[in-house]
Amino acid sequence: MHISGSELAQFELREVLGEGADFQVFAGRHLDTGADVVFKRPHPTLVSRNQHQEVEAAIHDLARIRSELNGEIPHTPAPLSLSGPAIHDSLFGDSLGHEYTVIVESRARGVPLVGSVVDGVRKHPIGLPMNLFCLNPLHPHTSRGESQVFLDILETVEAFFQIGYLLMDVRPQNVFISPKTDEVSIIDVSDFRQPREATRRHPPVDINDMLLDLFRWYVPANDPPPDLDSWAQYTEPLRSPHFERGVDDTRSLFSIEELTDDRELAMSVLDRIKARDFSGVSDFRACVEGIIELRKQRIVSSPAHLEQMELWRQGIAMMRCDYWGKFLFSSEPDLLAYAGTD
Repeated sequence: MHISGSELAQFELREVLGEGADFQVFAGRHLDTGADVVFKRPHPTLVSRNQHQEVEAAIHDLARIRSELNGEIPHTPAPLSLSGPAIHDSLFGDSLGHEYTVIVESRARGVPLVGSVVDGVRKHPIGLPMNLFCLNPLHPHTSRGESQVFLDILETVEAFFQIGYLLMDVRPQNVFISPKTDEVSIIDVSDFRQPREATRRHPPVDINDMLLDLFRWYVPANDPPPDLDSWAQYTEPLRSPHFERGVDDTRSLFSIEELTDDRELAMSVLDRIKARDFSGVSDFRACVEGIIELRKQRIVSSPAHLEQMELWRQGIAMMRCDYWGKFLFSSEPDLLAYAGTD
């Protein structure tokens, strides 16, 4: 929906939440309902240099994709408004000299699977949600049961793929989880592209490139961390710019561990990715579900399981620290689904 600049006045602009190469994001509030929202605009550096045309095009392409999906992209914040290109100096309090589009959408509830690099440097426990609720969910959610995080992400990816696009860069920093509901919200789906055939100068880009990134982020090679500090931190997986090398790097993480049924299946999936054998998301999802189930069975039967569960409980207790208060997360009600585990 397109709205006029005056209609943006129904929202109150608040503090900057973050920024990347393409966008700057602000917190906000709907003045009538009190609902939490976010404002997104092309990065002001790009706008001031009149270099934001590609970002503008992506904004409107995403609006078109959303329309093709009947107005809803699974597991993404609800869009509230999309301004037409305009000068927005009075709203943001700067003077950039060029027109641009402003997006307003619901603010994601919960916490990011992985916090920012800056927060990691400051020794905040940025990796806790990823370990507790995604990679090593040792206790089921009271209403949803076994963790669905990666499967929910695949649902979003599949929605794009079914209309001809590869959704890239669904890294854990772009995925929020609400422990209260165990539901995810992907806050950035702006990196989408059409598959590309191989040329003399460029290799192909197809679904297997996308699946490789998802696999290296969301399918763990290691057992649950052996100490609480490791539960709290996050190490970005290796990634080579070359597809085949990237597969080999990821496969090596599994091959250096004890060969188990789940790791053997994981390596066979990576072999299929390297051969560019996957042609749809559903086949990949079935393989991932198999890996998750085999790994769960192995961990539950491990002599270290009781110790791992104790570390998991301590990790849940760490979710009550002040750091998480800057997100739409309140530890007491939002952790009730795990009441009694810590």
